[in-house]
Amino acid sequence: MLGGFYTMGGGHFWEDVFFYQKWRIQRNYTNKRCRLLDNWDISRMEGSFDECRKEFIKYIEAFEIARQKGHMIIMLPGLGESKNIFKPLWRAAIKEGYLAAAINYPSTQKDLDGHVRQLDFLLNHLEDVEQVSFVAKGLGCIILKKLFMLDTPWRKNLKMGRVVEVAPLNHGSELIHALSNNSFFNFVLGPTAKEMSPYNIERLPPLPKGIENGIIINHSATTRFIEKLTVNSMPEYSLEEEKNFEKANDIIEIKCHKLNIFKSPKIVDAVMSFLMTGKF
Repeated sequence: MLGGFYTMGGGHFWEDVFFYQKWRIQRNYTNKRCRLLDNWDISRMEGSFDECRKEFIKYIEAFEIARQKGHMIIMLPGLGESKNIFKPLWRAAIKEGYLAAAINYPSTQKDLDGHVRQLDFLLNHLEDVEQVSFVAKGLGCIILKKLFMLDTPWRKNLKMGRVVEVAPLNHGSELIHALSNNSFFNFVLGPTAKEMSPYNIERLPPLPKGIENGIIINHSATTRFIEKLTVNSMPEYSLEEEKNFEKANDIIEIKCHKLNIFKSPKIVDAVMSFLMTGKF
Protein backbone atom coordinates (compact mmCIF):
# COMPACT_ATOMS: atom_id res chain seq x y z
CA MET A 1 0.00 0.00 0.00
CA LEU A 2 1.35 3.42 -0.92
CA GLY A 3 1.73 6.09 1.73
CA GLY A 4 2.53 9.75 1.19
CA PHE A 5 0.97 11.40 4.23
CA TYR A 6 2.41 13.17 7.24
CA THR A 7 2.48 11.36 10.58
CA MET A 8 3.33 12.39 14.14
CA GLY A 9 6.22 9.94 14.17
CA GLY A 10 4.44 7.21 16.14
CA GLY A 11 5.49 8.14 19.64
CA HIS A 12 3.15 5.83 21.56
CA PHE A 13 1.48 3.29 19.27
CA TRP A 14 4.25 2.44 16.82
CA GLU A 15 7.55 0.69 17.48
CA ASP A 16 10.71 1.31 15.45
CA VAL A 17 12.03 -1.95 13.98
CA PHE A 18 14.42 -0.58 11.32
CA PHE A 19 16.52 2.59 11.10
CA TYR A 20 18.71 3.96 8.32
CA GLN A 21 19.77 7.60 7.85
CA LYS A 22 16.68 8.89 9.73
CA TRP A 23 14.36 6.69 7.65
CA ARG A 24 12.59 4.12 9.77
CA ILE A 25 10.22 1.20 9.52
CA GLN A 26 7.65 1.16 12.29
CA ARG A 27 5.36 -1.65 13.37
CA ASN A 28 1.95 -1.06 14.92
CA TYR A 29 1.95 -2.80 18.30
CA THR A 30 -1.64 -4.03 17.89
CA ASN A 31 -2.10 -5.23 14.30
CA LYS A 32 1.64 -5.69 13.51
CA ARG A 33 1.29 -3.80 10.21
CA CYS A 34 4.37 -1.83 9.23
CA ARG A 35 4.96 1.53 7.63
CA LEU A 36 8.01 3.17 6.10
CA LEU A 37 8.66 6.74 7.30
CA ASP A 38 11.10 9.09 5.62
CA ASN A 39 13.31 11.59 7.43
CA TRP A 40 10.36 14.02 7.67
CA ASP A 41 8.07 11.37 9.25
CA ILE A 42 6.08 11.10 6.01
CA SER A 43 4.66 7.62 5.46
CA ARG A 44 5.94 6.26 2.15
CA MET A 45 4.63 2.71 2.33
CA GLU A 46 2.40 0.48 4.44
CA GLY A 47 2.45 -3.30 4.50
CA SER A 48 4.62 -6.06 5.90
CA PHE A 49 8.16 -5.49 7.13
CA ASP A 50 9.61 -7.12 4.00
CA GLU A 51 7.41 -4.99 1.74
CA CYS A 52 8.51 -1.79 3.47
CA ARG A 53 12.15 -2.89 3.36
CA LYS A 54 11.96 -3.51 -0.40
CA GLU A 55 10.28 -0.14 -0.93
CA PHE A 56 13.06 1.56 1.02
CA ILE A 57 15.63 0.11 -1.37
CA LYS A 58 13.84 1.90 -4.22
CA TYR A 59 13.98 5.20 -2.34
CA ILE A 60 17.72 4.82 -1.72
CA GLU A 61 18.30 5.24 -5.44
CA ALA A 62 15.49 7.73 -6.10
CA PHE A 63 16.51 10.11 -3.27
CA GLU A 64 20.25 9.30 -3.45
CA ILE A 65 20.31 8.42 0.26
CA ALA A 66 23.91 8.33 1.46
CA ARG A 67 25.24 5.09 2.85
CA GLN A 68 25.59 5.19 6.63
CA LYS A 69 28.79 3.93 8.16
CA GLY A 70 30.51 4.04 11.50
CA HIS A 71 29.53 4.35 15.15
CA MET A 72 25.84 4.71 15.99
CA ILE A 73 24.38 5.95 19.28
CA ILE A 74 21.05 4.28 20.08
CA MET A 75 18.84 6.45 22.32
CA LEU A 76 16.02 4.97 24.42
CA PRO A 77 13.46 7.28 26.10
CA GLY A 78 11.70 6.72 29.41
CA LEU A 79 8.16 5.75 30.33
CA GLY A 80 5.57 7.76 28.38
CA GLU A 81 8.22 9.62 26.38
CA SER A 82 9.08 9.65 22.68
CA LYS A 83 12.25 9.97 20.63
CA ASN A 84 11.75 13.74 20.49
CA ILE A 85 13.22 14.24 23.98
CA PHE A 86 16.63 13.47 22.47
CA LYS A 87 16.71 16.26 19.89
CA PRO A 88 19.42 18.31 21.70
CA LEU A 89 21.54 15.20 22.29
CA TRP A 90 20.96 13.98 18.72
CA ARG A 91 22.28 17.28 17.33
CA ALA A 92 25.36 17.08 19.60
CA ALA A 93 26.08 13.50 18.51
CA ILE A 94 25.81 14.33 14.81
CA LYS A 95 28.11 17.33 15.31
CA GLU A 96 30.76 15.00 16.74
CA GLY A 97 30.51 12.67 13.75
CA TYR A 98 28.38 9.89 15.21
CA LEU A 99 25.37 8.26 13.65
CA ALA A 100 22.37 8.69 15.95
CA ALA A 101 19.06 6.85 16.22
CA ALA A 102 16.48 7.96 18.77
CA ILE A 103 14.11 5.02 19.08
CA ASN A 104 10.36 5.08 19.58
CA TYR A 105 8.74 2.24 21.48
CA PRO A 106 5.18 2.05 22.88
CA SER A 107 6.38 2.30 26.48
CA THR A 108 2.86 2.41 27.98
CA GLN A 109 1.44 -0.38 25.83
CA LYS A 110 3.69 -3.42 26.25
CA ASP A 111 5.59 -5.23 28.98
CA LEU A 112 9.38 -5.15 29.38
CA ASP A 113 10.00 -8.32 27.40
CA GLY A 114 7.95 -6.93 24.52
CA HIS A 115 10.16 -3.82 24.41
CA VAL A 116 13.28 -6.00 24.55
CA ARG A 117 12.10 -8.08 21.58
CA GLN A 118 11.49 -4.91 19.55
CA LEU A 119 14.94 -3.49 20.26
CA ASP A 120 16.61 -6.83 19.60
CA PHE A 121 14.81 -7.05 16.22
CA LEU A 122 15.96 -3.53 15.31
CA LEU A 123 19.59 -4.21 16.22
CA ASN A 124 19.61 -7.47 14.29
CA HIS A 125 18.43 -5.52 11.22
CA LEU A 126 20.87 -2.64 11.66
CA GLU A 127 22.82 -2.21 8.42
CA ASP A 128 26.16 -0.61 7.59
CA VAL A 129 26.98 0.12 11.23
CA GLU A 130 30.23 -1.06 12.80
CA GLN A 131 29.80 -0.04 16.43
CA VAL A 132 26.94 0.88 18.76
CA SER A 133 26.69 2.82 21.99
CA PHE A 134 23.56 3.42 24.03
CA VAL A 135 22.01 6.32 25.91
CA ALA A 136 18.98 5.28 27.96
CA LYS A 137 16.70 7.21 30.28
CA GLY A 138 14.52 5.87 33.10
CA LEU A 139 12.64 2.81 31.90
CA GLY A 140 14.97 2.58 28.92
CA CYS A 141 17.81 1.64 31.29
CA ILE A 142 15.90 -1.42 32.48
CA ILE A 143 15.05 -2.47 28.93
CA LEU A 144 18.73 -2.19 28.08
CA LYS A 145 19.78 -4.40 31.00
CA LYS A 146 17.29 -7.08 29.96
CA LEU A 147 18.44 -6.76 26.35
CA PHE A 148 22.00 -7.62 27.33
CA MET A 149 20.77 -10.79 29.01
CA LEU A 150 20.01 -12.21 25.54
CA ASP A 151 22.40 -14.31 23.48
CA THR A 152 21.64 -12.69 20.14
CA PRO A 153 23.38 -12.28 16.74
CA TRP A 154 23.94 -8.50 16.88
CA ARG A 155 26.18 -8.91 19.93
CA LYS A 156 28.63 -10.83 17.72
CA ASN A 157 28.22 -8.66 14.63
CA LEU A 158 28.58 -5.20 16.17
CA LYS A 159 31.44 -3.76 18.18
CA MET A 160 30.21 -2.51 21.55
CA GLY A 161 30.85 1.09 22.55
CA ARG A 162 29.78 2.73 25.80
CA VAL A 163 26.49 3.03 27.72
CA VAL A 164 25.14 6.10 29.50
CA GLU A 165 22.21 5.67 31.90
CA VAL A 166 20.36 8.91 32.61
CA ALA A 167 18.03 9.11 35.64
CA PRO A 168 17.88 5.30 35.71
CA LEU A 169 15.23 3.26 37.49
CA ASN A 170 17.71 0.57 38.48
CA HIS A 171 16.04 0.14 41.88
CA GLY A 172 12.57 0.03 40.38
CA SER A 173 9.85 2.34 41.61
CA GLU A 174 7.57 1.49 44.49
CA LEU A 175 5.47 4.48 43.46
CA ILE A 176 4.88 3.27 39.88
CA HIS A 177 4.27 -0.26 41.11
CA ALA A 178 1.74 0.96 43.69
CA LEU A 179 -0.07 3.11 41.11
CA SER A 180 -0.50 0.04 38.89
CA ASN A 181 -3.00 -1.31 41.45
CA ASN A 182 -5.33 1.55 40.55
CA SER A 183 -7.35 0.79 37.40
CA PHE A 184 -6.98 4.31 35.99
CA PHE A 185 -3.20 4.53 36.48
CA ASN A 186 -2.79 0.94 35.34
CA PHE A 187 -4.47 1.95 32.08
CA VAL A 188 -2.30 5.08 31.73
CA LEU A 189 1.04 3.56 32.71
CA GLY A 190 0.55 0.21 30.98
CA PRO A 191 1.86 -3.32 31.66
CA THR A 192 5.37 -2.27 32.69
CA ALA A 193 4.05 -0.58 35.85
CA LYS A 194 3.32 -3.92 37.52
CA GLU A 195 6.89 -5.04 36.81
CA MET A 196 8.52 -2.01 38.44
CA SER A 197 8.67 -3.17 42.04
CA PRO A 198 12.15 -2.95 43.63
CA TYR A 199 11.92 -6.71 44.27
CA ASN A 200 11.79 -7.39 40.52
CA ILE A 201 14.13 -4.73 39.20
CA GLU A 202 16.95 -4.91 41.74
CA ARG A 203 17.42 -8.58 40.89
CA LEU A 204 18.32 -7.86 37.29
CA PRO A 205 22.04 -8.35 36.63
CA PRO A 206 24.18 -5.30 35.84
CA LEU A 207 25.49 -4.76 32.33
CA PRO A 208 28.00 -7.43 31.24
CA LYS A 209 31.65 -7.09 32.14
CA GLY A 210 33.67 -5.23 29.57
CA ILE A 211 30.97 -2.69 28.74
CA GLU A 212 31.91 0.78 29.95
CA ASN A 213 28.89 2.42 31.52
CA GLY A 214 28.31 5.76 33.17
CA ILE A 215 25.36 6.92 35.26
CA ILE A 216 23.89 10.41 35.45
CA ILE A 217 21.72 10.81 38.53
CA ASN A 218 18.90 13.34 38.32
CA HIS A 219 16.28 13.12 41.05
CA SER A 220 13.01 14.46 39.67
CA ALA A 221 11.57 17.14 41.96
CA THR A 222 8.07 16.05 40.91
CA THR A 223 8.68 12.42 41.84
CA ARG A 224 10.20 13.38 45.18
CA PHE A 225 7.21 15.55 45.99
CA ILE A 226 4.68 12.84 45.10
CA GLU A 227 6.56 10.20 47.05
CA LYS A 228 6.64 12.40 50.14
CA LEU A 229 2.84 12.62 49.98
CA THR A 230 2.55 8.84 49.90
CA VAL A 231 3.96 5.92 51.82
CA ASN A 232 6.05 5.02 48.77
CA SER A 233 9.18 7.06 49.42
CA MET A 234 12.21 5.22 48.10
CA PRO A 235 15.49 4.90 49.98
CA GLU A 236 18.23 7.21 48.76
CA TYR A 237 21.62 5.84 47.77
CA SER A 238 24.94 7.68 47.77
CA LEU A 239 26.76 8.05 44.46
CA GLU A 240 29.34 5.51 45.58
CA GLU A 241 26.65 2.99 46.58
CA GLU A 242 24.91 3.45 43.22
CA LYS A 243 28.18 3.12 41.35
CA ASN A 244 29.01 -0.13 43.14
CA PHE A 245 25.48 -1.49 42.72
CA GLU A 246 25.60 -0.99 38.94
CA LYS A 247 29.34 -1.72 38.65
CA ALA A 248 29.59 1.54 36.75
CA ASN A 249 32.82 3.09 35.50
CA ASP A 250 31.77 6.62 36.43
CA ILE A 251 28.82 8.39 38.04
CA ILE A 252 27.73 11.99 38.43
CA GLU A 253 24.74 13.84 39.81
CA ILE A 254 23.44 16.80 37.80
CA LYS A 255 20.58 18.92 39.08
CA CYS A 256 18.10 19.86 36.40
CA HIS A 257 14.48 20.90 36.87
CA LYS A 258 13.53 21.01 33.19
CA LEU A 259 10.67 18.72 32.16
CA ASN A 260 12.93 17.36 29.43
CA ILE A 261 16.33 17.08 31.06
CA PHE A 262 18.06 16.75 27.70
CA LYS A 263 17.36 20.45 27.17
CA SER A 264 20.02 21.03 29.80
CA PRO A 265 23.44 21.68 28.18
CA LYS A 266 25.08 20.17 31.28
CA ILE A 267 23.27 16.85 30.73
CA VAL A 268 24.08 16.78 27.01
CA ASP A 269 27.73 17.69 27.58
CA ALA A 270 28.10 15.02 30.26
CA VAL A 271 26.58 12.33 28.04
CA MET A 272 28.83 13.23 25.12
CA SER A 273 31.89 13.39 27.38
CA PHE A 274 31.37 9.83 28.62
CA LEU A 275 30.60 8.49 25.14
CA MET A 276 33.84 9.96 23.80
CA THR A 277 36.20 9.54 26.74
CA GLY A 278 34.66 7.13 29.24
CA LYS A 279 34.57 9.91 31.87
CA PHE A 280 32.11 12.61 32.87
